[in-house]
Amino acid sequence: MSDENDKTNQGQGAGQGNAGGTPSQSGPRAPLSLKPRAAGSVSTGTVKQSFSHGRSKTVVVETKRRAGAGGPQRPQGFDVARPQASAQAPRPQGPRPSQPAGGALSAEEQEARRRAIALATQANAAKAAADAAAKAAADAAAREQAAATERAAQAARDEAAAAKAAAEAA
Repeated sequence: MSDENDKTNQGQGAGQGNAGGTPSQSGPRAPLSLKPRAAGSVSTGTVKQSFSHGRSKTVVVETKRRAGAGGPQRPQGFDVARPQASAQAPRPQGPRPSQPAGGALSAEEQEARRRAIALATQANAAKAAADAAAKAAADAAAREQAAATERAAQAARDEAAAAKAAAEAA
């Protein structure tokens, strides 16, 4: 099985389905080439392209560099996104107590966090106890209903046995 691009254009006119404008006289079409770019902002490479029907071919790809990766760098003072290091408040250099990874918290904030965690833990325990009580009540109701059904079935069996005994006696 051959690809449409591998066929020659013999017998076709210059304007019939030929993007190049001239028909190929020597066989398959020549591979497409990439235009050179100025300043080397695009690098090229080759990859193997695989198709679902089993065919594969090697193609040339272009890789564009990101704007921030190369090129001239602006001085730090002109960068609006990041403040300068001298604008920040000086930090104490002494040994620091262990603090959460989220940042430095004051003692009051740490205590408030501990209280919130304790309250959440108590709320979760109360919810779990309420869920367990509700499940136990539902199980008890289901057992009671099953017992009532069994008593009704037993009464029906007893009544049928009594009717059978009366019929045999008669």
